[in-house]
Amino acid sequence: MSTQFPLDLAMAPDNSASAFVRGAANQEAVTALADSSTWANNILAVIGPKGSGKTHLGHIWAAQHRAISLDGRDGFVPRKDYRGRAIWIDNAATADEYTLFTLINLTITQELQALLLSDQNLPSAWNVQLPDLHSRLKNVQIARLQEPDEDLLRAIITKLFMDRGLKVSDSLIDYLLVHADRSVNSLRALIRDLDKKAAAEKVNVTRTFAAKYLPEFRQGQLF
Repeated sequence: MSTQFPLDLAMAPDNSASAFVRGAANQEAVTALADSSTWANNILAVIGPKGSGKTHLGHIWAAQHRAISLDGRDGFVPRKDYRGRAIWIDNAATADEYTLFTLINLTITQELQALLLSDQNLPSAWNVQLPDLHSRLKNVQIARLQEPDEDLLRAIITKLFMDRGLKVSDSLIDYLLVHADRSVNSLRALIRDLDKKAAAEKVNVTRTFAAKYLPEFRQGQLF
């Protein structure tokens, strides 16, 4: 049986420190983020595959350091009020090259407190055209996130259900670990769609329910 609480189905993920699920796969990044004073030139890049926890860790770090949170896809430019602040850039590989180069230089000269970058790929592999930026990126300190192992993935699945106000059975989690795509992004989408489908049918999300609709999800026929 699952228990559905009367919460908004579109509720935002919980990106608080207490909600982060720790394990061997993310220990390197967690350790590095715990003390920014150890970062070379006060700059760190957290690198890992989709759904490995980069953005969640970025939110935690930004909250702890009252950092300015930016997304490389948004086309921002440096501002005077950035000086003296810590900055986190998610999807950093897509940031404007001149902006990124400027922020790195400001951090090296300690005009910024610290600069956290997060992306799927190593900075040295980012498609940048500025030779000086490429040189800077090759020297950025790296903390890696790995694909979650079985125990961590189980905890993540449980959290994804809890993010949607659902408490589910161990048998359902066991089923998803065996039969569902094990990427965190795919699991997040599956759990979202199962929740919405169950709400529409006014039933609980159970192992039997998941088994019934998993083929439709794989074919892209759910929500």
